[in-house]
Amino acid sequence: MNDHETGLQPALSRWVLATYGLGTIVGAGIYVVIGKVAGEAGALTPLSFLAAAIAAAMTGLSYAELSARVPESGGSAAFIARGFDRRWLTGIAGWALIATGLVSAATITTGFVGYLGVFLPVPRTVAIVLAAALLTAVAAIGVRQAAWFMMLTTALQIAGLLLVIVYLGPQLIHFPPAFSAALSSGPGWPLAAGVLSGAVLSFYAFVGFEDLATLSEEARDTRRSIPFAIIASLTGASILYLLVAAVAVSAMPAERLAQSGAPLSDVLARHGGPADIIAMIGLLTILNGALAQIVMAARVIHDLGSRRGSAPLWLARVHPRTATPVAATMLGGTVVALLAAAFPTEQLAAGTSLLMLLIFTAACGALLAMKARGDPVPPGVRTYPAVIPALGCLICAALFLARLFA
Repeated sequence: MNDHETGLQPALSRWVLATYGLGTIVGAGIYVVIGKVAGEAGALTPLSFLAAAIAAAMTGLSYAELSARVPESGGSAAFIARGFDRRWLTGIAGWALIATGLVSAATITTGFVGYLGVFLPVPRTVAIVLAAALLTAVAAIGVRQAAWFMMLTTALQIAGLLLVIVYLGPQLIHFPPAFSAALSSGPGWPLAAGVLSGAVLSFYAFVGFEDLATLSEEARDTRRSIPFAIIASLTGASILYLLVAAVAVSAMPAERLAQSGAPLSDVLARHGGPADIIAMIGLLTILNGALAQIVMAARVIHDLGSRRGSAPLWLARVHPRTATPVAATMLGGTVVALLAAAFPTEQLAAGTSLLMLLIFTAACGALLAMKARGDPVPPGVRTYPAVIPALGCLICAALFLARLFA
């Protein structure tokens, strides 16, 4: 289906997409769930982020190839449709992907409320509704405007994390003994269970690369720019996460981090740092992760309605002026507000991770199916050995089971 038929226009360069992806990943994770991961893994929190980064790398490389092979706005739903050719499975995967996006946006919105509380005693429900309304409006105006908003807030995000790393860097002297003590504190399985449970929560912080796949129809030179953006954004996020995780558990007890609504602000305040600056950056930049999830969910709804027959056509309709699926965007914003008002952060994050792990398993399986059938590879597409999607399947399934039975 061509651009004229879909109504989605290519407007985003590879560097805009890479910045968009990095902002989505970082905004969706470290500012919100670092405390919750520390509550599960304690001083071993960096191991949780490392395990999640490895899982994300295998899955991310698979998505880099898939997005070049199947450059459609449905993302995972389009990949599963191409790999398995089952309409019912595609519909389930598509709506599950929409659910993960909206639940993820709700998770991030609850983090926004925590950081807002540092400055203003705004009632939780009021803050949630205002944040969801603002994000929905930006997402509906146009993808280019949303991308520029993401680039601006991403610059603030990275500056905030670097401030945490530099200011609290001397606290890393406490990390080796704390890490060693945690490793020797008890039987192996409970420790491993805590790390794996933390990995599932922190895996949620890498989910943003899937959002890039849903922008394939709005990217210039999509077969090169989307894979580049996925790999670049995952690499940058992984480095930042590992550094911040090590610094955070060195500078504040894990149980204190777990109880904090604004963990990075609180850990700086504990050591006399510029906590208000981090709280303000967190307040502004947390929003871009939620924005990207609303944008993603609307694109998947558009794909399900325009190509798969799995969503109402009125939801898939693209507005002639904004070139965005406005009805789908407004529906997504409403669901985000309702979820954020009804559920706490850790439940939303864990639920998002579990759904996303299942979708990633199916998408990696779809790539394996394409390779096994010998599907033709379009010119200019970089492929990876079958072991990459196979490992993606195994790791995502293992993380899912570990969380389910922990």
